[in-house]
Amino acid sequence: MNLQFGDVQETALIPLAIKASETMRPNARIKDNVAKEIIETLNVDVSKFDPFLSHEGVIARTIMYKNELKRLIKEYPNSLCINLGCGFDDKFSQVDNGKITWFDVDLPDQIAVRRKVYEDRDRCKMLEGSALNSLWTENLPKSDM
Repeated sequence: MNLQFGDVQETALIPLAIKASETMRPNARIKDNVAKEIIETLNVDVSKFDPFLSHEGVIARTIMYKNELKRLIKEYPNSLCINLGCGFDDKFSQVDNGKITWFDVDLPDQIAVRRKVYEDRDRCKMLEGSALNSLWTENLPKSDM
């Protein structure tokens, strides 16, 4: 599958490429086989996205976010979680406790490309939206809290 990426979509490939690259290392600090599969499926040259400092930053951020999310989800096991600006990230599969509700939110063109490699799941849905406009929040489940 060859896809054309706009500037914003192309930036979503950076953490994806780095996670895939790290996964293939013998002593990988993170394993993200989904990232590796997506890079292979999209058939894009990602070599320019993996310079050393970017690599280390993405790996450190991935580990810290995952650990903090797991801590928060343990404290609030029935949480509604929003991954705003999700790109190709699949944090849901890394932290799912079997109870959370998760929304991956990004710009319409990014969600369109994301849907080529991900499908909505029972408790994990994709939404088109922007941090600069709150209209997408109307599609979130309502709570009586």
